[in-house]
Order: sequence, then structure tokens, then C-alpha cells
Amino acid sequence: MIYKTHFMNNEFNSVFVYEEFLGCYLICESKAYDVRIPKEVSISVNGEIVEAEAKENNNYKTKKIRINGECVYVFYNDVKEDNINYFSMKELDKEGLFVNSKAVLHYLSKIARLPNGNYLVGNVEDYIMAITELNLKYKDKEHFYRGHYSYTYSLTPSLYRVKNYYDNESYMYMDFKTQFYNELADKKYIEILTTMQHYKMPTRLLDTTSNPLVALFMACDRPITYHDRDIEMGEVIYMSESKENIKYSDSNAVILISSLAVLETCYKQELYEKIMEYKEKKDPNIYKNSMAYKRFVAEVKNELPSFSEDLFDPETLIRHRHVKVGMINERVIAQSASFILFGLCNYKTGEYLPLKTQCKERIFVVNRDFINKQLDMLNINCSTMFPDKDHKAIEIIKSYDEE
Repeated sequence: MIYKTHFMNNEFNSVFVYEEFLGCYLICESKAYDVRIPKEVSISVNGEIVEAEAKENNNYKTKKIRINGECVYVFYNDVKEDNINYFSMKELDKEGLFVNSKAVLHYLSKIARLPNGNYLVGNVEDYIMAITELNLKYKDKEHFYRGHYSYTYSLTPSLYRVKNYYDNESYMYMDFKTQFYNELADKKYIEILTTMQHYKMPTRLLDTTSNPLVALFMACDRPITYHDRDIEMGEVIYMSESKENIKYSDSNAVILISSLAVLETCYKQELYEKIMEYKEKKDPNIYKNSMAYKRFVAEVKNELPSFSEDLFDPETLIRHRHVKVGMINERVIAQSASFILFGLCNYKTGEYLPLKTQCKERIFVVNRDFINKQLDMLNINCSTMFPDKDHKAIEIIKSYDEE
């Protein structure tokens, strides 16, 4: 529905837009009408008429955006009202309106800090501002970042995205180790997993970085296999964690969780079920008497001979951990890479416990061609982020891709 908005002695065609992750907005059609506006207004809706004026009890913030000699007036809050007809972002592109999703996202990037607390940025400067504000909010924490080219992606490791992958994790692990046996024979479980991750094998690792600009690059760098023409918006997930909860590649918890990769699925499922039952009944014999636990202990002792069953907390195996790894290859070094190591899942359903970290904040990213140019001036580009030969080849292919 197109509304008629009365504001500052003028009438504008306008639409209400709502997305849960963005908030609520009233977007007016651009006009060559540039006046000083109040920071907040009260908005009332009667049929197709919207009255916007400053009062004592204002419910919308305002933003004036100058574009090509005209002004767009935007009003926003985070409360969806029942008597208003909202467009979703996708609907804006289907209806042939005076505004589309790309334009709205551009407008919102001028606001930067959205009413629901998320951020939407269209340049490196606003992104750094968002990171700085979040670092002040989560002081005395370690910060990790992950960039997604699409805001619809989830924090799910590649292994858990396809049932046939997590059903056959141990076979893929052993096949990979066998193919590169001379190189991997003496490596630890986590070292083999990180090598598999490097070569795009499905693993229980999820890439993160300690460098926020690297994550921003990942949110702007189009994967060669990406052909979706959904809303053109990426995101950076900002995560903070207490230092005592962060593990290193040689820590006991990492050895325990990474050893799961070599267990057959039937044993992992049994171990998962026994641990979940133990959580409820608090009887360690529930898992200790199982064949799955005995197989698990045997694998752990291959790498950790001093493993103590008396000190073992079985819930370690269902927690996901932020892990700092050694600088094992040039890409890890270039990307300031770290990982989230995922534990057991329910192998019958594919469900796993949610990632528990101190915070997870979202920074949405638009205007990505421009951001890539800014990052390139900072020497953050495909050549510096992916210095290995296989990615150099991919970049050559992408340079000849037709849009």
C-alpha cells in the first residue's frame, strides 16, 4: 500500500517497510524539498494518510538523505504496528514501486546503527565505527569475526550442512589422511582437520578471524559458485568470548572434540545420546558402560596418553569452542585465521546445540563494490587474502566471469 505522508507542510508518496533483522521504516519518495527536520516525530496513520509531526511523545526517529540534488526522508523505529501495511524487502522489487530494496538498503546504510541494535554499513569508515562501538560494549573480551557474502547464511560448519557429509565424516577423514599420508601421518587430529579445511573438505570447523577487515572482505568477495539474486546484502558476525573459554590447538578440550572425526557415525550417535541422558540423570555409568565411550577413549589416548577418565566432563563433547591455531600455512597467516570447533550433533536429525558465545552481533554490509575498492587501497584483496596457487587460479577465472 502506498501512503500519503504529510510532513513539514508537504505531501509525499511513501511506503512502510519491515524486516525483523532491520526494523520498521517509513520511506518517502524523493523530492527537491530540503528543509531542516526534527530528530524525532510522532506518526499517526488514518487509512492511507500518515501524519508526521514533532510532539512531546515521539515514536519515530528521522533521517534526511540527499541524493542527486533531491532529498529522501526516512522515519524509523523497532515496533511493528498492527494497523499498518508493510512491504518486505523482496516485495518492494516485485511491486514496481518508486523505491526498491537496493535503494532502501542504501538509505539505511546512511543511518548505520539500526533501531533494533544491528548495524548496516556501506563503507569502511562506518564499519570501523561499528566495530569500535561493539569493542567498547564488550570490553575485556576476545573478539572474533566471520564474514558471509549472503546475510541468509548461518553459523554452520560445512560438515553439518549435508547429511551425507556428517554420516561419513570418519571415512572422509581417513580417505584424506591416506591420500596425503607422508605429510599427515604424524599430525594431530586438529592439524589434519585444519588441513582438510584449507582444501575445502567438509569438516566440523568454521572459519573465523581476529581481523575485522578480513571478515569485511569475506562479506564482499563473491564466491565463484554464488548465483543467487536475493537481496544484495552480506553480513559480518561479531563474536566476543571470555579469554578463559578460548582454547588452543594443543589443549585437551580440542584434542577430545577433534578426535570425534575418526569415530564411526554409529558410535558418535550413541555417545551423543548417552551424554544427553547423563545431563538429565547425572549418572556417569550411563556413558562409561557404552561401547561408543570405549572407542572414544581409545582414539583420545592415541594423541593424549595421559587422558584421565576421572577428570573427564562428557559435556565437553557437545560444546563448540573458539580455537586459536598455529600459523600452519600462508592463508592462515594472511587471514589471521581462527576456528570454531563444533562438537557432537544428533546424527539422526542433524541438530546440534546452538553456539554459546558471550555475544553475537550482526553488521549488515551493502555497497560492496565500493567497499572492495576501499579495502584494495588498504592492500586487502584476493591476492593478499588467498596467496596460494589454487585461489590465484580461481581469481583468474572470476576475472573472466560474465555477470
